[in-house]
Formats: sequence, structure tokens, C-alpha cells
Amino acid sequence: MASTERTGVRSGRGRRHDSIPEGEYSRVVCAIDSNMVYPLAVLVFSLAQFATRPFRLTIGYLDGSLTSEDRDFLSAVVSGLAIPLDFMNLENDDRFVTQGHISPTTFAKFLLSDAILEEHLWIDADTIALPGWDVIFDEIALTTPQEGLVVARRGDKKTTGPVSTGEASNFAFNAGVLGWPVGLRKDWHSPLSSLALVDTQEQYLFNSLYSESARWVSNKFNTLTYRIDSLDQSNLPYIIHYAGPHKPWHLVRGLVFRCLQHNCPWSKWFEMEGLFLSSLSEKGNGQAGAHYRILALRSGKIRWTRDGSGYRLLRLLQWLGPLAPVLVTILSWGKESIPRGTHPIH
Repeated sequence: MASTERTGVRSGRGRRHDSIPEGEYSRVVCAIDSNMVYPLAVLVFSLAQFATRPFRLTIGYLDGSLTSEDRDFLSAVVSGLAIPLDFMNLENDDRFVTQGHISPTTFAKFLLSDAILEEHLWIDADTIALPGWDVIFDEIALTTPQEGLVVARRGDKKTTGPVSTGEASNFAFNAGVLGWPVGLRKDWHSPLSSLALVDTQEQYLFNSLYSESARWVSNKFNTLTYRIDSLDQSNLPYIIHYAGPHKPWHLVRGLVFRCLQHNCPWSKWFEMEGLFLSSLSEKGNGQAGAHYRILALRSGKIRWTRDGSGYRLLRLLQWLGPLAPVLVTILSWGKESIPRGTHPIH
């Protein structure tokens, strides 16, 4: 079950959004907990900057995982962008497990897809949008009930290996961007109840349910940053996905220039963050933005597994303070041995 809280906002021309028929809006759906408030705010800002059609936003959260203060901040941000907003409080479930850096909130995309049977775009909060992102709504409109889902190709291949292995590198698609057509969804409850513990269970489930039937679009709609080290300015993605344990908002900002120097995939996030913070300051919300920025910098959890090495490095750079640039310079001499995607080094 889900409860919905609507937030009314006014458009830039003074017209109330609730006076516009809902059918004129595309719908974007996300889910977060309190650790992802700031990244979501930057994402929504980017969506608004490059939208070519009106859209409304739904933010889902598992019960008790997003405070009223967080919702008030997001409401203020979204209101300032003149986007209609509603929150959905979702029931938690014992089957929604934490796996590494992935929180139980990732399973909310199943609950939201069941609750919202109209066309909508699911997008993970660790993304930003660039020009062309909302072209995906044209693909969603063409998707049949038999296809059931729009997904971006993983690299240049439709599939990379058998889903049955449970290894994320073998999945046909990453479930961070999902285009849902009108209609009922496939049953995920039964497979989840009988599923043995595998890596990234929700990714496994989505690939098991939809990889054989889905409508495929370019990986420009879900470009995974751990697969690339720099961006091609003449052929930019539509949606950049900062998948993995370490994120741009974990980097001390004094080192951002190294990323910008070689146009690393994180550079677009930092550019968007700068525009977002300037916008907040103009609207008198700069102090709140600074508060959430600090919380985001310190978010995440140190883990001693191999895939957590990049995050551990970013936390070390935070602790070192003014000595961080010295360490980065030393490490850059052997950057080939540094975890791929740790963009202050590469």
C-alpha cells in the first residue's frame, strides 16, 4: 500500500499547475531515503533545465526513511522549478535487503510501478539529465503491453551473458532508467519470495522479467560512468548514471578542477551542481543547499570489499584536508592501478 501527499506549486507565469489537465504532463518517478536528498535535488534541477515538455514528479520513499524536513526541502526546490510534485509513502518489506552500498529503497521501483499504471519514467537519483533526455517519452508511448518496459542497452550489446549467473556484468540492462507504458506490470512478488540471495537482487529480477521482451533504446539514455573515463562533447549522453559506491558528491570540491581538466563524466554533475546552488541562492535557499551538500559529502558507508576501494579513497581525501591535493598528485603517477571511475585521479 502507498499513501500519496500532493504538493501544489505555481508556474513561472502564475498559472496553477493543477489547472492544467494531467494528460498534458509526462511523469517522472524517483525514490530516495534521507541519504540521497541532495543528489535528487541536483537531478531534478537538471531535468527542469533541459525538459522540452511539461512533466510532473513523484518521489517515493519507504516508510520512515525520509524525514519531514527532507520533504520540505525537496518541496521548496521543486516548487522553485515550477514542477508539480507528490510524495508516496511506501510500505517496507523484509525482502527488501541492503546489499553493499545499495539500500532497500532500490526495491521501491517495483512498488511504484505497481501503484502508477500510467506512462512514466523511473530514474535513479544518482543521475543527471542532459539535452534530449525526455525523448524517451516518445519511446514509452510506442511501447506495447507485451514489451512491458523501455530500457537502455548496456554498452553496444543487447545481452552480455546469462542472467542466471546473478552477476551484474552479465545483465542485459541496468535498471536505473526504466520507461513504463500504460498497463499492469509483471508479477515480481513471487519471484522475489523464491529468489536465493544474489548480487543486486532488484537488477536480477528486472532482467529476469523483462530482458527477453523489453523495448530497447540507446545507452545514451543510461550511460554508466564506471564504463568510461571521459565524455565526448560532440556526442553527449542524454542521462548520465553515476552507478557504483562512490559518487561525485563524495569528492571534496577543491579537487574538482582535476576532473574538469580531462572532461571526466563527473564534470557534468559538478557543472549542474554549480548552477543549482546559484539558483538556490537567488531564491534565498542557499543555506539549506549548503547544509544538504555537506550531508551528501559525508554520506555513504566504508566497506572493506574491493568495490568499496574508490569510496574509501574519497573518504581519505576528505580526512586529509589540505594534504589531499598532494596525495592525488602522487597517486596520479600510477593511475592505471587506481579503481576505474575514481575521476580525481584518472
